[in-house]
Amino acid sequence: MAKNIGLIESWDDAKGFGFIHCDSQKSRIFLHISALTSKNNRPQIGSHIEFELTTDKQGKLRADKARLIKSAASPKLQQTSSAKSRATRKMSAKKSQKINTKSNPAPLLFATAFIGLLAIGYLHQILPLWPLVYFASMSVITFLTYAWDKRAARLQHWRVSEAKLQLFSLLGGWPGALYAQQWLRHKSAKGRFKLVLWFAIIGNLGLIYLIERYILNYVVQATTNWPAF
Repeated sequence: MAKNIGLIESWDDAKGFGFIHCDSQKSRIFLHISALTSKNNRPQIGSHIEFELTTDKQGKLRADKARLIKSAASPKLQQTSSAKSRATRKMSAKKSQKINTKSNPAPLLFATAFIGLLAIGYLHQILPLWPLVYFASMSVITFLTYAWDKRAARLQHWRVSEAKLQLFSLLGGWPGALYAQQWLRHKSAKGRFKLVLWFAIIGNLGLIYLIERYILNYVVQATTNWPAF
């Protein structure tokens, strides 16, 4: 298999992985410490590396049978990598500033009010305990899932699909989703995702209404009409 030469543009020594920039590839190439044939030298940002190009089960590029080399690529490779890194940092900073200026407390108030009403309903013996426990549990699970996905995005690991995130909201975890968007600033800038989330919230509240209005009433009527034995 042909050898490729690239430049390590990011490296997390504590976690043992990073990414390689190679002129022949449009996307970055994943490098794990286990792919190095020699463990004597630790990779560093800016180090040149020779490797075989492979793909994982998801079809993403990764390096294999890699070794660090003292000199290889032309100065153009290092300049290109540095320019890309600077551009990425600038874009991330601008995006972060843009998002922070659009913070809206209304979703947090809405989610808090919903959980609060469930708690008040239970304390006044209007509602049973299980709705409060269910929605609180689903909200915690959804919040943690958002946090996991944000961390995966930062480390460029495998992500949680948007469909799964929306499913958690539809099943009752939407208060946690609203908290995650505001506190973690995750999925808070994607207009289409937020629109689908609100449809999921409406769908969940609609299901609650149908269950309370029709299904529970039907069950109560059916049980009261059973013949006595």
